[in-house]
Amino acid sequence: MTDVLPSFSVNGYNLVGWTGPEPVRIDVASVSLRADQLSAHGSSATEDYVLTYRLATEPPWITRRLDVRVDGDGWWRRLTLERDVGGRWSSRTEATGEGEPVTTVAEHDELEGALDCDLALCPLTNTMPVLRHGLLEASRAGERRRVDLTTAWVSVPELEVVASAQRYDSGVPVAGGGAQVRYQAGAFVEHIEFDVDGLVVSYPSIGQRFAHY
Repeated sequence: MTDVLPSFSVNGYNLVGWTGPEPVRIDVASVSLRADQLSAHGSSATEDYVLTYRLATEPPWITRRLDVRVDGDGWWRRLTLERDVGGRWSSRTEATGEGEPVTTVAEHDELEGALDCDLALCPLTNTMPVLRHGLLEASRAGERRRVDLTTAWVSVPELEVVASAQRYDSGVPVAGGGAQVRYQAGAFVEHIEFDVDGLVVSYPSIGQRFAHY
């Protein structure tokens, strides 16, 4: 288990950086944390593409809108994913490369009841369900808590939106006031370490934090 880096900004501004293994990449995010919501913009740079995103949530840590763009060599894709006040999800995808640009608009009935987006390979989007369900507090208190939920999972670099059944289990406390939480999606299982603010410190297969200001 890694040592938790100090949290410089409880319920405030955070600039966070992670490195990822597959594909090799550098991720950065500027995050504004409040008592029950966050907003963020970030980027992910790989050998084959650069991804940028902007995320907005509403109380209690519920996704309102995610905008993502991926730029490669001679092509780009852009996704706008929204959840309205009635809980209905919709998306608009634009893509160009070979041939004419393509625009797709979709309603996502399969996401009924979902509260979170989950951007693939992004360490940030695990923060919302962990904070909303009090999994850090439960882990620090030694309380067993399990949460099953559905998220709007966005593949990268394709930017396809699918329903993803996921499970979070409270875990153990770590130095600095954070906690380690067990995450599962299908056969994929990972133990994710969060700091006291709910930002990822270590997500072994996705990203390791190298900076936090």
